[in-house]
Order: sequence, then C-alpha cells, then structure tokens
Amino acid sequence: MVHNKIQTSKPEDTGKEPAPALQKNTLRNTLIALSVLTLLLGYGTLRGVHYLQQNKQMQARMAQLQAELDVNSTSMNNQLLFAKAQLARQLAEAREQVARVSQEKEDLAGSYQQQLTALKQDQQSRLEGSITKLDKQSRVIETVINQLGVKVQITDDPNHSGGPFISMDKYCSKLICDSDRFLSAIQTTPLGRPINTRISSPFGKRSDPLNSKRAFHSGIDFRGNTGDKILSTGDGVVTKASYDKGYGYNIVLSHGKEYSTMYAHLSKQLVKKGDKVKRGQVIGLVGNSGRSTGSHLHYEVRRYGKAVNPKKFMQVSDMTVIATK
Repeated sequence: MVHNKIQTSKPEDTGKEPAPALQKNTLRNTLIALSVLTLLLGYGTLRGVHYLQQNKQMQARMAQLQAELDVNSTSMNNQLLFAKAQLARQLAEAREQVARVSQEKEDLAGSYQQQLTALKQDQQSRLEGSITKLDKQSRVIETVINQLGVKVQITDDPNHSGGPFISMDKYCSKLICDSDRFLSAIQTTPLGRPINTRISSPFGKRSDPLNSKRAFHSGIDFRGNTGDKILSTGDGVVTKASYDKGYGYNIVLSHGKEYSTMYAHLSKQLVKKGDKVKRGQVIGLVGNSGRSTGSHLHYEVRRYGKAVNPKKFMQVSDMTVIATK
C-alpha cells in the first residue's frame, strides 16, 4: 500500500511542469498586475484631472487677479492723474491769487500815496490859508488895540529878522504867539455893549437929572426895562457886588491890572465877589435901585482906576467879532 502511494507520487518528480497550474498563476499575476496598473492609471488620471482643474482654477484666479491689478492700476493712474491735475489747477489758482494780491497791494499803495499826497497838499493849503487868515486877524486885532491905546509887548526875535527866508513853521509860530498876546489883551479888555439898548445919557459933562446942576457923568446910561439881562463886556473877576445909595445894587469887575468895569442900578446881582466871569456872561438884571430916575443901566469903564469914555470900546466891538471868528 505504501509502495503504491509512493509510486503514485513519483510521476510528479519526472521533471515535467504541470502546464495548467503555471498558466493559472501567470494569469492571476497578470490580472493582478493589470488591476494594479489600472488602479494606478486611474488614480494618476484622477490626480491629473484634479491637477488640471486646479491649474485651470489657478490660471483663472491669476487672470482675475491680473484683471483686478490692471483695473486697480488704471484707477490709481487715473487718481494720480486727477490729483496731479487738481494740484496743478490749485497751483495755478494760487499763483493767480498771489499775482492779484500783489497787484491789489500795488494799487492800494498807489492809492494811499495819492491820498497822502493830496492830504499833504490840502494840509499845506489849509496851513497857508490859516496863516493868511491868522495874519489878517492879527492885523485887525492890532488895529483895535492901537485904537484903544492898549500896550501889548511883542518882542521880535533878532535872529529871524532881516533875512531873505523865514520858514512857514517859524512864521506861523510867530503869528500864533503874536495873536495869543493880542487875543489875551482883547479878551480882558472891556469891549462892546453890556446891553443892546439906546443910550439915555452919554459920558462927560451933563445936567444932573435929579437937581439939574452941571455935573460930570463918569459912565454911560442905557435905557432898559427892569429884569433885562446885563452882559459882562470882558473876562474878569468880580471885585465888588454890593449896594450903596448912589449906585444902588452894583457890580465891579477887574479885567487885569489895566481895566475895570462897573454895572450899577441893578435889580438883581447874579454873581458874587471872587467869581470869575467870561465876556458875554449874564452877571445881573437891569433895575432902578439907588439914585435913579427910572430903569436903566449905568456902565463905567475905568483904566488904572480913572474913568474913561466907554464909547470907543463899544465902537470897536464889531472889529473884534471879525477878528475872533
């Protein structure tokens, strides 16, 4: 039995290959290889397709990015061009404005210069006119003072006399000084009427209205009504405001060392002793007090305490009005 088994296995060791088994293995290996190759080719194909899709997507994205870059670049270029144009326009406007301001400055400077020149000419003309007027007034005042016999000290500067040229400033200063002296003398000199009414009794010798005897009248009587205003005829200080039997209520003004005035027979005194008064100021009211025959004003002008005729002081009043305008 054993021998038969061994014999039955011997024919396999005869050296001959069993064809069907080899073919089966080869076929199986081939199929396996083909399957693996197919899988590999399929996987590679899938990966290739995937990579192709990714590539297309990347190219599309790159194209999109390039388009966006181009758009942004164009927009930036346009913005830069617009900004450059705007800056150029602003620069041109600034230059125009600078040129306009410069021109306005030149025009304004020219206008100011013209106005200054015109002002200087007008000032010079006014100065010359004022000097002429001042010189005329000084001459009028000097004439008035000379007629009154008032002495005014005017000392010429020997350094500015006799030469061929005297500047307007120095001439004007001299006129002003002279006029100040004249006006100061005029202002304290009793001029004009204390009341604008008719004269009822002149200065000098007359028949006394109460006893008809020959007498000397030391002033001028002005007809008036009780309560009429009496004006001071010059700047001064009240040295007396009292009552006595002869003059009744009376006021005496001192106009400096040289002149004084009296206003008598008043109904009321409006100033008191020590008051300072100005020419034209109301100092009292007309009355009938004291030795009097009716309402009137007795007016006296005294020079160095001596009664003088007030008539010549009243006659030059119109000239002083012209001189002091």
